[in-house]
This record gives sequence, structure tokens and C-alpha cells, in this order.
Amino acid sequence: MNRREWLACALGAGPIALANPPRFIPAIDTHIHLFDTRRPQGVPWPPKDDQVLYRPALPLRYRKITAGLGIVGAIEVECSPWFEDNQWVLDIAAQDSIVVGTVGNLDPGQADFANRLEQLHRNPLFRGIRYGNLWGRSLADGFSKPEVISNLKLLADTGLAMDTANPDPPLLAAVVRLTDQVPSLRVVIDHLPQLEPPRDMSARTALQASILELGKQPQVYV
Repeated sequence: MNRREWLACALGAGPIALANPPRFIPAIDTHIHLFDTRRPQGVPWPPKDDQVLYRPALPLRYRKITAGLGIVGAIEVECSPWFEDNQWVLDIAAQDSIVVGTVGNLDPGQADFANRLEQLHRNPLFRGIRYGNLWGRSLADGFSKPEVISNLKLLADTGLAMDTANPDPPLLAAVVRLTDQVPSLRVVIDHLPQLEPPRDMSARTALQASILELGKQPQVYV
């Protein structure tokens, strides 16, 4: 249903719709983390000394936390740099329909990226990768490696997306470059409200220019 059809239905309902407004609009939560601190091998994140987060975070607990809020599905975004945890999350997701997709962990700078992407993409729940300012990986530095750009083109050709993490001015400038070199790649800039604007006015002006440029790109999401 497109916007016009939705408006037509809403207007057609008229007084009925207004008399019984929904408490919540059905929504997809686009960024959650799944992990199980009880695993024998542990988890790389969150740290054990985090008294708030260090506890099992699984779909059943998520359902309880969000009950009554209109959440009908969630996208898991990987919080582990361990490759094998991609499959762990997919196995967990297969057990509960609240998880409608996952954004996994693959390094486009690695030689086996294409093979690993093909392996994970066989599962329709695998919808993209997380890359940039995370796990010692820098999108800005990746431009010096031809294989990174070619692998991100492969990611785009596969119909998958790339999420970034921990945004800062260099990362946003790198995303601008990426949209020029791989315009078909959908990019999601996670945690953008956490970005602290630089105090230096020239750096702040450069950051604003990056944000304005990214705002023109229909394939970039926040």
C-alpha cells in the first residue's frame, strides 16, 4: 500500500477511525542486540562489569520488554566480532518470528569475504553487514584497499545493506565518498544522535557539509 492508498483508507474510515484511534502504530524495531552471557565461551560484548547489560538478551526477554508497545518485529544488529556468531544469531532468529532480519559481521577487507557472504546470504534473514568505526575497522582507511570497495559493490549487487557504527566526522565524510563509488549500496548510519559536533568551526563546517550531502542521497538512512 502506498501513501495515497493509505490516506484514502484513513479518510474513508472517517469518524470510525477517529472514534477508535489505535494506541500504538505497528512498528519494526530496527536495531536490537542479541547475546547470551551464559554461553560456555562467553560473549565479547557487553563486558562482565556492565551491571545493566550483562545478562541474556534473547527474543523471549525482548517480547516481554516491548509487550504492548506495538512492536511487531525487530532487526538484530551484530554486536560480536566473532564470525561464528553470525550463525548463532540466525539460529536464534529461526526460533522466534519477532526477529525479521539480522545485520551481521563481515569484514570487506578480508580475502574470504565473497565466500562468507554467499554462505550467510543463503538465509533470507541475513540482510546486511556492520562496518565502520567498530572492531578496529575504519571505513575511511578501507578506501586504500581496492578489495574493500569491490566487496562493498558485491554487497550492493546482492541486495544487502551496510550499517555503520560509532559515527564521527571522518566516518560521515567516508560515507559520502562511499556513496560516490558505490551508489547502489544502501547505507544505514547507526547512532547518529550520539555524534559530538567538533568545537573547531572549520571541522564543524566540514561535518555539516557531509550531513547535507548525505541528506541528498536516497539510499542513505539514519
